[in-house]
Amino acid sequence: MAARAAQNVEAEVRAVLKEHPEILLEALAKDKGALLGMLEEAARERQQADEAKRIEEEKKNPLKPVLEPGRMTMGKADAPVIVVEYTDFFCHYCAAGAATMKELVAKRPEVKVVFKHFANAPLSRTAALTFEALALQKPELAMAFHDAVFANQEKMSEGGEAALRELAVSLGADAARLEADMKRPELDERLKKDVEEARAFKFRGTPTYVVGGVSVRGAAPLPVFEEAVDKALQQPKPGAAAPAAPAAKAPAKGGEAKDKKDCTDCREIK
Repeated sequence: MAARAAQNVEAEVRAVLKEHPEILLEALAKDKGALLGMLEEAARERQQADEAKRIEEEKKNPLKPVLEPGRMTMGKADAPVIVVEYTDFFCHYCAAGAATMKELVAKRPEVKVVFKHFANAPLSRTAALTFEALALQKPELAMAFHDAVFANQEKMSEGGEAALRELAVSLGADAARLEADMKRPELDERLKKDVEEARAFKFRGTPTYVVGGVSVRGAAPLPVFEEAVDKALQQPKPGAAAPAAPAAKAPAKGGEAKDKKDCTDCREIK
């Protein structure tokens, strides 16, 4: 009897709320903190579901960045695991990601990082072009420039192209050659293809990385990259039989998100 009465009350309450949803909204408005918490939790669950779905899709159809000769790299040339980085010199998250990449290479000698650019803003593009031109002179010059720009983003941003050029020359670059190399059409084309590739992979922010065909989006902490490296090392070599895959966990409920930033610690690219 009591159970039936409770069910009737619940049904009546549901009917009233369905008929007058403003009642619920008014109640939530009185406790905005609870409402905000609910919305944030829902957003986290949806992002986790989207992330799980994306990873499974990339495992089935691995991303395959073009690795043309002459790219700037960090780490041993014959390292078995390649991390391809898509970055922007004036993205604060990219500065954090750059530091993590240095840690990763220092800790894991089986890793090589290949530098690519996802730079659309004019000054970001100039910095990327300067980096590529310096690499033609001397790789060490390019890396010194890389570290200095990330360490002084605000100063470089305020100083513009002149500050970038002054920095390069102060590091020991041949100014005349730098100016000539920055006009090379192949470098301009390289930057364009980097952006096209990032967009083709549906990347929407910087930094983004590809490890073993699977993307890591945002300035993730070192353990995330180490786990990705371990998984890449476990992948079968061409011609070898693939090991049995563990049963996949069902992703959390949630629809597919569209046109939103797909990482937390990253800068969105329009």
